[in-house]
Amino acid sequence: MRIAVYGYELPLTMALTIRGTPLGRRRGFYVCIDDRWGEVAPLPGESRESVEEARDELLAACARLAQGQPHGARLPSVQFGLDCALTAIDGEPASSLPLLEGEREPIIRAWRCRRVHPRRAWLTLTGEVQHDAGLVRELTLLVPGLQLVLDAGGRLGEEQLEGLWRRIDPGRIDWLLEPAADLAASQRLAERHGWPVAFDLGRHATPEYPLFDQLRALVLRPSQLGSLALCRELAEAARARGLEVVVADSLESGLGNAQLARLSAQWMPGQAAMLDRLRYLLDRGADGNGRPDIDRLTLLREYG
Repeated sequence: MRIAVYGYELPLTMALTIRGTPLGRRRGFYVCIDDRWGEVAPLPGESRESVEEARDELLAACARLAQGQPHGARLPSVQFGLDCALTAIDGEPASSLPLLEGEREPIIRAWRCRRVHPRRAWLTLTGEVQHDAGLVRELTLLVPGLQLVLDAGGRLGEEQLEGLWRRIDPGRIDWLLEPAADLAASQRLAERHGWPVAFDLGRHATPEYPLFDQLRALVLRPSQLGSLALCRELAEAARARGLEVVVADSLESGLGNAQLARLSAQWMPGQAAMLDRLRYLLDRGADGNGRPDIDRLTLLREYG
């Protein structure tokens, strides 16, 4: 078994703030096992592990693999990256929902320039009620058949969400993602107001979640959850319960993003993923074949 671990650092198109954490460049790792690749890249502000913790565990896990032992990784990003490198991830990719976030004018200008409008889009809420409500109304007027997913990210208060809901047509909203900071509070808000909601399981310490009438969907970010087997199990169980499942990114590079698109198509055929944050990478880190360019990487260790 031939194993190599590389580090990467990619520039962004703009400085980002991920849940209060500033991000100037995207750092992570690639692992190549017998010419198959995986990506290990915890996202600061979203992942519960650091880049340094992931690096140390990845190197230790690869050392065990090189000795013919199970890799024994425990961190979700390392489990995910190693599974991708140990598995042939083939097939056609899923499409991605367009991500709408930022200032109103660029969003509306880009929306007007589209030749074909999607039937669904993902809108990140700012918490400024007038801004968010006005943007929802304008988008749905521009595209009469448009449905929106609203991402609150656990950042907004009940009063803000109530104010937003009063100012928009609820029939144009498929679901509200993470209306509160924890699952129990989100459930209470959904039941109190009748809001259709979704959970982003990667945000929480456990993949277990409550079932209730207002729960419509789960968002799965595989690199924040762990192994491919766990992610597939979560997707199948949710679909069996009548929930929609959407695979979403953790701002992976072009390699990880493409793998997520194929995994989404395997697990939920015909379902669009949410992988549009790739646009924030000035350099996607992959060559024309979708593979990392070794000449631009930092070799950390080789085994075998």
